[in-house]
Amino acid sequence: MIPVPQGCVYLLDIKGKSYGYKRLLSEQYSYINKSENKRKILDKSEKLYNIVTKPHKSKMAKFYKDLSCDFKLLEKKSIEYIKNNK
Repeated sequence: MIPVPQGCVYLLDIKGKSYGYKRLLSEQYSYINKSENKRKILDKSEKLYNIVTKPHKSKMAKFYKDLSCDFKLLEKKSIEYIKNNK
C-alpha cells in the first residue's frame, strides 16, 4: 500500500509486452475486480494498516511492523508532494 496522488496514476501500456505478462496482468485484474475479492483485499489491507500504524504489543504486530513500510511517513510525503506540485 503506497499512497499515490491521483494525478500520478496512469494506465499501463502493455503493447509489446510478452504474452505471458499480458495474461498475468489480465488474470490479476479479473481477480481484483470481482466484488468478493475486492472486499477481502480492502478488509485485509485495512487490518494490516491498523496493525502497523497503531500501538500493539503482540509478536504478530511486531512482525508486520518490521515487514511493512512506514505508512504514516508515506502519507505525509504524499501530502507534501501534492502541495509542492499544484
